[in-house]
Amino acid sequence: MPVTFEPHKRLETLEDYLSRIHTALPLDEIRIQLLRCRIVGYSLAAEINEPAYSRDYIDRLFLKVYQDLSSKFGQDITDPYLDPCATQYQILDELRSYLCKDMGGHFMEFIRAKFKQAFVPTLRLMTDLCQREEKYSWDEVKIELQEIMQEMEVDVTWEECEERLDRYMKKIKPLMGLG
Repeated sequence: MPVTFEPHKRLETLEDYLSRIHTALPLDEIRIQLLRCRIVGYSLAAEINEPAYSRDYIDRLFLKVYQDLSSKFGQDITDPYLDPCATQYQILDELRSYLCKDMGGHFMEFIRAKFKQAFVPTLRLMTDLCQREEKYSWDEVKIELQEIMQEMEVDVTWEECEERLDRYMKKIKPLMGLG
């Protein structure tokens, strides 16, 4: 099968991957992959730019995945986009907790590799989507992320993260209703 950059086909491939995500990965990795996949999903929906492939379409797709995971693992695995305000704190706390636990070399390598693709854009979206008065500002989140990146020895600069983030946010702001 030839590689394609056509967004409809890529979204179809993403949907197929999501339907099988629970078969080969541990739950911690699945949750992080879902953050990255959501970022990709929003980007593809923005590229497609058709009413049928809206933010709601992507959100419904992921809501089903989280429901299926809850059933499979016998625990409540909540879609982080349902409460972006709480998710800001949870993700930052979880990242900090990895520094204190022995998560194994493979997992920590995986975490470091996903910073630019998953954690930075997800936390930016959570910051922008959170409507509460008392929330982290993006500047506060950036400071926390930079500290965590340094402690984890993430092999990417903040400038690289921000460059990618700026392009991403420009692309998805209309889809997300973030003016």
